[in-house]
Amino acid sequence: MEGLEILQKSGIVGYLIFAVSVVALAIIIEKLITLRINRLIPKDDLKLLLDFLRQGNLGDAVELCKRRKSFLSLIILDTIKNLGEPTRENFLHAFEVSARRRFTDLERGMPFLATTAAISPLLGLLGTVLGMVKIFGVLTGGGAIGSPQQLSAGVAEALLTTILGLIVAIPAVVMYNIFNKKLDRIAVEIEAAGVLLANNFKGLK
Repeated sequence: MEGLEILQKSGIVGYLIFAVSVVALAIIIEKLITLRINRLIPKDDLKLLLDFLRQGNLGDAVELCKRRKSFLSLIILDTIKNLGEPTRENFLHAFEVSARRRFTDLERGMPFLATTAAISPLLGLLGTVLGMVKIFGVLTGGGAIGSPQQLSAGVAEALLTTILGLIVAIPAVVMYNIFNKKLDRIAVEIEAAGVLLANNFKGLK
């Protein structure tokens, strides 16, 4: 049974599950590409920033951030712009605010992925119920023998939507949990980088 035939047999609920799965797959691919700590917090960039800030070369640090445009660099750039009085407390506060705002970009799509994991089995169950309704409709009409195609369509819809719902839900749950763990680790690494930079920022009071 080919993919298109499966969708046709699973009815409108099958198409809904398929549409949700396409969006969820796009989110998963995007997160696999973007949620890489080495890409978000490059060690070389962090080392260079530390060297510049230790020496008080704020201009060089800003230029580096503008050129690299990594997740860390963008946070540092925002932090320096909003620093105000050069104190360690102000630096850490500005860093925290900037990191929190930037972090929302990394979390984009996660609510949809969680929703996909939650509703896909429910959509499958809905398709199962609709398929059973069709089956009972055929049986009630005395068509169990006279309308085998209608009976078969009801059985197919009942089974296929359940299968499709689980096929979509299981990877969505797994990937959502993996990405949540990655986001937690990124948050810890960013916080550690902020403290490290603050401790080595020459000129902070």
